[in-house]
Amino acid sequence: MTEKEEVSKQKTKSLNAKFHGLKQDMGQIKEDQRCIRDEQRKIRERLEDVRRQCDEVRLESEAIAKQSAFNRIRLVVMFQIIKAREDGDFDKAALLCRFLNSISDRTNHLFGSGKKKKWIRTMYVSPGRGVWHY
Repeated sequence: MTEKEEVSKQKTKSLNAKFHGLKQDMGQIKEDQRCIRDEQRKIRERLEDVRRQCDEVRLESEAIAKQSAFNRIRLVVMFQIIKAREDGDFDKAALLCRFLNSISDRTNHLFGSGKKKKWIRTMYVSPGRGVWHY
């Protein structure tokens, strides 16, 4: 074999080795890219879960705030009922009791409580008017 052929053969071997090395590197890069895509997909899924949970917490917070407002209204009405009864104004107390029951029914309907709550359910005898149920 001539020297020229030998040099050409060595160059070919060298190029084949480089080509083989590049092929291995490309395979490794391809695997790394696949891993990166998988991790990005997992991160997107986790981010969607966090967003969904955030929306749920926001809705729950809004519901709690609304329930709190309704509870404050109920308390005010209850205190007005007590005051009306103390003052002997049983007509006003009866009206307020009906109003309280209607508020309770609405809030139970809004917030999904299956129980019908009667906040004040007692019997009073009004002078000259007979028995009243509240």
